Amino acid sequence: MIVAILSVIGCVASIVLGIFANRRLAATQADTSARFRVSGLIWGGILATIQLFLGVWAALGFVQDDALSALVAQVLLTAAAVSCFARPYLAARLTALTASGGAFPHPVIATVICLALAGACATLGLEIPSNHNLTWMHPLCLLLEYCLITAALAGLFFLFQRRSTPSSILALGLGILGLAEYFVILFKSMPIQPGDLFALGTAAAVSAGYTYTLSAYCLYGIGCTGLAIAFIILAGFSRPERAARSRRGLAVNLLVGVLCLGGITAHVTLIDYYNTLGIQIYTWRPLESFYRQGYLPSFITSAQTIIPPKPHDYQTSEAEKLLESYAESFDEGAGASDERAQATAQFDEEQPTVIAIMNETFSDLSIYQNLHAGYEGPTFFKSISDAVARGTLYVSAYGGGTCNTEFEFLTGNSMAYLGNGVYPFSTYNLTQTENLAQQFSDLGYTTTAMHPNHGTNWNRENVYRDFGFDDFLTIEDFEGADRLRGMVTDEATYDKILELLDQNENPQFIFDVTMQNHSGYTTGLLPADKQTDYRIDGVYDAEVNEYLALIDESDRALEQFIEQLRNLDRKVIVVFFGDHQPFFPDRYNDAWFTNEDEATHAERLWQTDYVIWANYDVAGCDQTSEEIDTSTNYLGSLMMQLVGAPLTDYQKAQITARTSMSAINTTGFCDARGTWYMTGATTEAATTEAGDAAVNTRDDLSRIQYLKLFDHGDGIFTKTLQGAANETDPNLAPGTTKIK
Repeated sequence: MIVAILSVIGCVASIVLGIFANRRLAATQADTSARFRVSGLIWGGILATIQLFLGVWAALGFVQDDALSALVAQVLLTAAAVSCFARPYLAARLTALTASGGAFPHPVIATVICLALAGACATLGLEIPSNHNLTWMHPLCLLLEYCLITAALAGLFFLFQRRSTPSSILALGLGILGLAEYFVILFKSMPIQPGDLFALGTAAAVSAGYTYTLSAYCLYGIGCTGLAIAFIILAGFSRPERAARSRRGLAVNLLVGVLCLGGITAHVTLIDYYNTLGIQIYTWRPLESFYRQGYLPSFITSAQTIIPPKPHDYQTSEAEKLLESYAESFDEGAGASDERAQATAQFDEEQPTVIAIMNETFSDLSIYQNLHAGYEGPTFFKSISDAVARGTLYVSAYGGGTCNTEFEFLTGNSMAYLGNGVYPFSTYNLTQTENLAQQFSDLGYTTTAMHPNHGTNWNRENVYRDFGFDDFLTIEDFEGADRLRGMVTDEATYDKILELLDQNENPQFIFDVTMQNHSGYTTGLLPADKQTDYRIDGVYDAEVNEYLALIDESDRALEQFIEQLRNLDRKVIVVFFGDHQPFFPDRYNDAWFTNEDEATHAERLWQTDYVIWANYDVAGCDQTSEEIDTSTNYLGSLMMQLVGAPLTDYQKAQITARTSMSAINTTGFCDARGTWYMTGATTEAATTEAGDAAVNTRDDLSRIQYLKLFDHGDGIFTKTLQGAANETDPNLAPGTTKIK
């Protein structure tokens, strides 16, 4: 409550002092233009409104109860607001300092100082909410970020003829970005990256499940942003009155503005941040990169690498030969086995339905020393003893980024070769990308995708159409379905699958992307009979327990679904896997696993589990839940191989690649002996024959993937971004999600 009280006091003080300052000025200035500036009054009002908002937000319990940060923030905001309200008076004082014999020989010097101070405050407003310890940042990176921000503020200031509003809007935007970065890190343990800009609709769609509580550092950041705006407003004191303006002054202002903004543009486009400046994003710990190097430098280096780099010495003909060689190795090896022949004959005759379930945030957190709470993981899932295969699944997403796991499974491509912060569904043109939906469609299957949320999320409605799905069932198709915490339950999606099977006797490929377990986990909306009570080192954590309760529900729903399929009079294959872990296990990983190599330590966060199960005896398979650890890009081809489905040359190449590189994701890759290497490891880092083979296979697969994903003469970037779903068919109504 102290924060709310201080905020209201600060707001009242800003208004009262502002009125007092203007009245005093009115009594001493006959020239009304000298005592009245609309922009100053507007920005003073905006800052006072922010103070009022903080008071209301704090009263609702959404601001950390920290008196010091509240006091500092209100002092800074009040000082900033009063400076804006009293701009004419302060401008007169600054003008006096630039007069003959004053402290500054020219008004522009005072303006430059104000802009320099504004840049420093805006930088703090961006960084402090999420990056609390700036002493940990590389000094040159902090300097680079400061220079970029200050140059941008100055560029806008001079481009618009020393008007303060454009630069003030930028400073406010940077402050809002700093708060957004704080919340994204809080909810996902990941920074905002370039690919996120293509998925703003998705972010908005799932934002309601979180609690937005401002921390003490958020208050410090807001205060700094307010101070930045005040300095920008004061910088406008040097703008001459209309009668004193000249064409020469206009030209000089334009020149300075263009030079500042043009310099920034040239800097971020012509200089390779990664190779020249050494600003690199560690894919296994991107958050650490953003903390150490600053938000803007890290974001820029990510943006520069969003276009997939062509493999070194890449040639189309050589990549084609590699693909052919890897496919032939499969045909002569595993493809020629009796087991494969039996499974193929059975699949061709039976044409079983294939159900792929990508379960939201499904993972077994018992790998973290049972959470020091006796947690054993999802009971039924771990007890399945008659699966075709099961094991650890290494993914390229952590805490969020569901669509990247989806992309890897459906296409067989690995995010390891696409750089950090990239979301192919939102970024690339995937119209010619091989995928499971098109593959099953070519086999005569009916193909259906379902996701009980908005079809625009992650640009799915466009991507699924491009992939060849016959239908896409979205939230509109789940009206009246059971919900848990406001999310459609896993069980409801399974009921929809059973309904599809009942309505259509033809073979089907169904891809179910569930929603039940989506973060955040502090909703408090779980019924009492579904809650868990695990004590981590004796302490109850409501967030963790809500997540674990959801996994229990997923486990129960899966058990019920499997039992229903056992009794179904048609052959069905189920591929069930989690897309990523929740956002909080990194704290346990760092606290409880301190004596291990970096790759093993990192990969613990980037793994879930999978199972391939069939309700019939798959020919050539013992069906005893053989443990096969793999990665998401291999999972589709592994399933197709085990059940006898036809394979593309690309899938054959992937299966061959698995013999020497058993898994790969954005964090690293694993050799045939189970040893993990970090992304970028070379043959020098691989001290064994198996390691050398894995490094070579990784490089070969990068060329093959580039060939299949990008080397087809079409544009790299997607033609169907969110909001443009129907540009290829003008007869479809906006928002339509039925694909055919």
